[in-house]
Amino acid sequence: MSRILLAADVGNTRAKFALLKASQRQQLPETLSTFLWKYDVPFARADLQAFASSHAASELECFLSGSHLGHIEEIVEFWPKELPEPRVIRTSTELPIELLVDYPDKVGVDRVLNAIATCFEQPGVPAIIIDTGTATTVDVVSSAGAFLGGAILPGYELSAHALHDYTNKLPLIPLQEILGEVPAVVGKNTHAALRSGLIWGQVGAVNEVVTRIQQELAQTVVLRPTIYLTGGAADLLQAHLNFKTIARPQLTLQGLACVAEL
Repeated sequence: MSRILLAADVGNTRAKFALLKASQRQQLPETLSTFLWKYDVPFARADLQAFASSHAASELECFLSGSHLGHIEEIVEFWPKELPEPRVIRTSTELPIELLVDYPDKVGVDRVLNAIATCFEQPGVPAIIIDTGTATTVDVVSSAGAFLGGAILPGYELSAHALHDYTNKLPLIPLQEILGEVPAVVGKNTHAALRSGLIWGQVGAVNEVVTRIQQELAQTVVLRPTIYLTGGAADLLQAHLNFKTIARPQLTLQGLACVAEL
Protein backbone atom coordinates (compact mmCIF):
# COMPACT_ATOMS: atom_id res chain seq x y z
CA MET A 1 0.00 0.00 0.00
CA SER A 2 1.39 3.39 -0.98
CA ARG A 3 1.98 5.98 1.72
CA ILE A 4 0.04 9.16 1.02
CA LEU A 5 0.72 12.39 2.88
CA LEU A 6 -1.94 15.01 3.42
CA ALA A 7 0.12 18.15 4.02
CA ALA A 8 -0.86 21.75 4.70
CA ASP A 9 1.24 24.90 4.34
CA VAL A 10 -0.55 27.53 6.42
CA GLY A 11 0.53 30.92 5.12
CA ASN A 12 -0.37 34.54 5.83
CA THR A 13 -3.29 34.81 3.39
CA ARG A 14 -4.26 31.20 2.66
CA ALA A 15 -3.64 27.59 3.57
CA LYS A 16 -2.65 25.19 0.83
CA PHE A 17 -3.34 21.49 1.26
CA ALA A 18 -1.88 18.76 -0.92
CA LEU A 19 -1.97 15.02 -1.28
CA LEU A 20 1.54 13.76 -1.98
CA LYS A 21 2.92 10.32 -2.73
CA ALA A 22 6.06 9.08 -1.02
CA SER A 23 9.14 8.79 -3.21
CA GLN A 24 12.73 7.60 -3.21
CA ARG A 25 15.74 9.64 -2.09
CA GLN A 26 16.79 12.36 -4.59
CA GLN A 27 13.28 12.49 -5.98
CA LEU A 28 10.79 14.89 -4.46
CA PRO A 29 7.43 13.46 -3.37
CA GLU A 30 4.87 13.59 -6.17
CA THR A 31 2.04 16.10 -5.73
CA LEU A 32 -1.22 14.34 -6.62
CA SER A 33 -3.69 17.18 -6.03
CA THR A 34 -4.07 20.46 -4.13
CA PHE A 35 -6.81 22.30 -2.25
CA LEU A 36 -6.77 25.98 -1.25
CA TRP A 37 -8.45 27.64 1.73
CA LYS A 38 -8.50 31.44 1.59
CA TYR A 39 -9.04 33.07 4.94
CA ASP A 40 -11.81 35.38 3.75
CA VAL A 41 -14.22 32.44 4.10
CA PRO A 42 -14.73 30.11 7.10
CA PHE A 43 -12.72 26.90 7.21
CA ALA A 44 -14.73 24.18 5.45
CA ARG A 45 -14.18 20.88 7.24
CA ALA A 46 -16.43 19.05 4.79
CA ASP A 47 -14.47 20.35 1.81
CA LEU A 48 -11.19 19.10 3.27
CA GLN A 49 -12.76 15.72 4.03
CA ALA A 50 -14.04 15.50 0.45
CA PHE A 51 -10.60 16.48 -0.89
CA ALA A 52 -8.94 13.66 1.05
CA SER A 53 -11.65 11.07 0.35
CA SER A 54 -9.88 9.70 -2.73
CA HIS A 55 -7.69 7.75 -0.30
CA ALA A 56 -8.62 5.59 2.66
CA ALA A 57 -7.88 7.17 6.02
CA SER A 58 -5.62 4.21 6.82
CA GLU A 59 -3.34 5.22 3.93
CA LEU A 60 -2.91 8.80 5.08
CA GLU A 61 -0.38 10.59 7.24
CA CYS A 62 -1.24 14.21 8.01
CA PHE A 63 1.15 17.11 8.63
CA LEU A 64 0.50 20.81 9.25
CA SER A 65 3.03 23.62 9.30
CA GLY A 66 3.35 27.24 8.30
CA SER A 67 3.92 30.82 9.26
CA HIS A 68 0.48 31.64 10.72
CA LEU A 69 0.06 29.91 14.07
CA GLY A 70 -3.45 31.27 14.60
CA HIS A 71 -4.80 29.62 11.48
CA ILE A 72 -2.88 26.42 12.25
CA GLU A 73 -4.75 26.20 15.56
CA GLU A 74 -8.05 26.89 13.77
CA ILE A 75 -7.40 24.04 11.35
CA VAL A 76 -6.48 21.69 14.21
CA GLU A 77 -9.68 22.64 16.07
CA PHE A 78 -11.90 21.89 13.09
CA TRP A 79 -9.89 18.99 11.66
CA PRO A 80 -12.20 16.30 10.20
CA LYS A 81 -12.64 13.45 12.68
CA GLU A 82 -12.60 10.97 9.80
CA LEU A 83 -8.94 11.79 9.08
CA PRO A 84 -5.86 10.79 11.10
CA GLU A 85 -4.82 13.40 13.66
CA PRO A 86 -2.22 15.69 12.08
CA ARG A 87 1.32 16.16 13.29
CA VAL A 88 1.81 19.90 13.73
CA ILE A 89 5.17 21.61 13.18
CA ARG A 90 5.06 25.07 14.74
CA THR A 91 8.71 26.14 14.78
CA SER A 92 11.72 25.67 12.52
CA THR A 93 13.78 24.15 15.32
CA GLU A 94 11.54 21.07 15.16
CA LEU A 95 12.82 20.33 11.66
CA PRO A 96 15.78 18.04 10.80
CA ILE A 97 18.19 20.63 9.41
CA GLU A 98 21.00 22.75 10.83
CA LEU A 99 20.04 26.43 11.05
CA LEU A 100 23.18 28.59 10.91
CA VAL A 101 21.45 31.87 11.75
CA ASP A 102 21.34 34.17 14.77
CA TYR A 103 17.86 33.17 15.97
CA PRO A 104 16.92 29.70 14.65
CA ASP A 105 13.53 29.64 16.38
CA LYS A 106 12.47 32.81 14.54
CA VAL A 107 13.06 31.54 10.99
CA GLY A 108 9.84 30.95 9.05
CA VAL A 109 8.95 27.27 8.85
CA ASP A 110 8.13 27.58 5.14
CA ARG A 111 11.65 28.84 4.39
CA VAL A 112 13.20 25.88 6.16
CA LEU A 113 10.88 23.36 4.50
CA ASN A 114 11.98 24.73 1.13
CA ALA A 115 15.59 24.15 2.17
CA ILE A 116 14.86 20.57 3.24
CA ALA A 117 13.24 19.85 -0.12
CA THR A 118 16.31 21.02 -2.05
CA CYS A 119 18.60 18.92 0.16
CA PHE A 120 16.37 15.92 -0.47
CA GLU A 121 16.44 16.39 -4.24
CA GLN A 122 20.11 17.37 -4.62
CA PRO A 123 22.11 16.33 -1.55
CA GLY A 124 25.57 17.86 -1.39
CA VAL A 125 24.69 20.71 -3.76
CA PRO A 126 24.28 24.31 -2.50
CA ALA A 127 21.03 26.05 -3.36
CA ILE A 128 19.47 29.48 -3.64
CA ILE A 129 15.69 29.41 -3.14
CA ILE A 130 13.37 32.18 -4.36
CA ASP A 131 9.87 31.98 -2.87
CA THR A 132 7.31 34.54 -4.07
CA GLY A 133 4.51 34.87 -1.54
CA THR A 134 3.19 37.67 0.65
CA ALA A 135 6.87 38.30 1.18
CA THR A 136 9.48 37.27 -1.35
CA THR A 137 12.33 35.37 0.24
CA VAL A 138 15.72 34.50 -1.24
CA ASP A 139 17.41 31.88 0.92
CA VAL A 140 20.69 29.97 0.82
CA VAL A 141 21.43 26.33 1.61
CA SER A 142 25.02 25.11 1.96
CA SER A 143 26.45 22.03 0.26
CA ALA A 144 26.48 20.44 3.72
CA GLY A 145 22.71 20.86 3.90
CA ALA A 146 22.56 23.74 6.38
CA PHE A 147 20.20 26.70 6.15
CA LEU A 148 22.40 29.82 6.00
CA GLY A 149 19.79 32.61 5.98
CA GLY A 150 18.85 34.95 3.17
CA ALA A 151 16.95 38.08 2.23
CA ILE A 152 13.30 39.07 2.70
CA LEU A 153 11.49 41.73 0.68
CA PRO A 154 7.85 42.67 0.09
CA GLY A 155 6.02 40.49 -2.42
CA TYR A 156 3.82 41.80 -5.23
CA GLU A 157 0.58 41.99 -3.25
CA LEU A 158 2.17 43.43 -0.11
CA SER A 159 3.90 46.12 -2.19
CA ALA A 160 0.62 46.99 -3.90
CA HIS A 161 -1.16 47.36 -0.55
CA ALA A 162 1.65 49.50 0.87
CA LEU A 163 1.46 51.93 -2.05
CA HIS A 164 -2.31 52.18 -1.68
CA ASP A 165 -2.54 52.27 2.12
CA TYR A 166 0.24 54.79 2.75
CA THR A 167 -0.60 57.31 0.05
CA ASN A 168 -3.60 59.52 -0.54
CA LYS A 169 -4.54 58.83 -4.16
CA LEU A 170 -2.74 55.76 -5.47
CA PRO A 171 -5.21 52.98 -6.34
CA LEU A 172 -4.89 49.40 -5.18
CA ILE A 173 -3.76 47.08 -7.97
CA PRO A 174 -5.32 43.61 -7.42
CA LEU A 175 -2.96 40.64 -7.43
CA GLN A 176 -4.68 38.98 -10.39
CA GLU A 177 -4.02 42.12 -12.42
CA ILE A 178 -0.38 42.28 -11.30
CA LEU A 179 0.05 38.70 -12.49
CA GLY A 180 -1.66 39.41 -15.82
CA GLU A 181 -0.19 40.77 -19.03
CA VAL A 182 3.34 42.11 -18.61
CA PRO A 183 3.21 45.93 -18.80
CA ALA A 184 5.38 48.41 -20.64
CA VAL A 185 8.07 49.85 -18.40
CA VAL A 186 6.98 53.44 -19.09
CA GLY A 187 3.40 53.71 -17.83
CA LYS A 188 1.26 56.39 -19.47
CA ASN A 189 -1.07 56.78 -16.47
CA THR A 190 -0.96 56.20 -12.73
CA HIS A 191 -2.45 52.73 -12.97
CA ALA A 192 0.02 51.62 -15.65
CA ALA A 193 2.93 53.20 -13.80
CA LEU A 194 2.02 51.30 -10.64
CA ARG A 195 1.88 48.00 -12.51
CA SER A 196 5.23 48.74 -14.09
CA GLY A 197 6.84 49.59 -10.78
CA LEU A 198 5.38 46.59 -9.00
CA ILE A 199 6.40 44.07 -11.63
CA TRP A 200 9.74 45.40 -12.81
CA GLY A 201 10.74 46.52 -9.33
CA GLN A 202 10.27 42.98 -8.02
CA VAL A 203 12.15 41.50 -10.99
CA GLY A 204 15.03 43.92 -10.48
CA ALA A 205 15.19 43.34 -6.74
CA VAL A 206 15.30 39.55 -7.07
CA ASN A 207 17.90 39.70 -9.84
CA GLU A 208 20.09 41.97 -7.71
CA VAL A 209 19.78 39.93 -4.52
CA VAL A 210 20.54 36.63 -6.27
CA THR A 211 23.50 38.13 -8.14
CA ARG A 212 25.00 39.44 -4.91
CA ILE A 213 24.44 36.11 -3.14
CA GLN A 214 26.20 34.33 -6.00
CA GLN A 215 29.13 36.72 -5.73
CA GLU A 216 29.35 36.22 -1.98
CA LEU A 217 29.15 32.43 -2.25
CA ALA A 218 31.79 32.34 -5.00
CA GLN A 219 34.39 33.47 -2.46
CA THR A 220 34.08 30.27 -0.42
CA VAL A 221 31.94 27.75 -2.33
CA VAL A 222 33.32 25.55 -5.11
CA LEU A 223 30.05 24.12 -6.43
CA ARG A 224 27.72 26.45 -8.27
CA PRO A 225 24.40 26.67 -6.41
CA THR A 226 21.19 25.40 -7.99
CA ILE A 227 18.56 28.16 -8.05
CA TYR A 228 15.01 27.08 -7.18
CA LEU A 229 11.88 29.13 -7.78
CA THR A 230 8.54 28.59 -6.05
CA GLY A 231 5.49 30.57 -4.89
CA GLY A 232 2.38 32.09 -6.40
CA ALA A 233 4.13 34.59 -8.69
CA ALA A 234 6.87 32.23 -9.83
CA ASP A 235 5.66 32.01 -13.44
CA LEU A 236 5.70 35.78 -13.91
CA LEU A 237 9.09 36.16 -12.27
CA GLN A 238 10.82 33.26 -14.02
CA ALA A 239 10.43 34.74 -17.50
CA HIS A 240 12.45 37.83 -16.54
CA LEU A 241 15.26 36.54 -14.36
CA ASN A 242 18.88 36.77 -15.50
CA PHE A 243 19.75 33.20 -14.51
CA LYS A 244 18.47 29.67 -14.95
CA THR A 245 16.06 28.40 -12.31
CA ILE A 246 14.34 25.13 -11.48
CA ALA A 247 10.61 25.75 -10.98
CA ARG A 248 9.07 23.76 -8.14
CA PRO A 249 5.54 25.15 -7.55
CA GLN A 250 4.88 22.92 -4.51
CA LEU A 251 8.35 23.07 -2.96
CA THR A 252 7.19 23.93 0.57
CA LEU A 253 4.63 21.13 0.67
CA GLN A 254 7.16 18.73 -0.84
CA GLY A 255 9.58 19.74 1.90
CA LEU A 256 6.95 18.87 4.48
CA ALA A 257 6.47 15.49 2.78
CA CYS A 258 10.24 14.96 2.91
CA VAL A 259 10.15 15.52 6.68
CA ALA A 260 7.56 12.74 6.92
CA GLU A 261 9.95 10.42 5.10
CA LEU A 262 13.05 11.17 7.19
